[in-house]
Amino acid sequence: MEQDKIAIEVIKNIAIDSSRVLAERQRAIDALTLFREAALPALKDIEKKVDVNILKERARLYIQRIKEGAVLSMNA
Repeated sequence: MEQDKIAIEVIKNIAIDSSRVLAERQRAIDALTLFREAALPALKDIEKKVDVNILKERARLYIQRIKEGAVLSMNA
């Protein structure tokens, strides 16, 4: 599980990094959904720290869906 924690932290840092392109940051947020409930703290952190509303909204939506127990797929 330590590897999962490291992966979540790395992906979160990509999403927060304002020097990266928007699409890359969006994909990073999407990738966090693979970790389900374990990603909730990272998604909450992203929601607080990012400066782009679309990224805030994306993180907020995933937080809500994970809490509701929805099945998330990056293929959608």
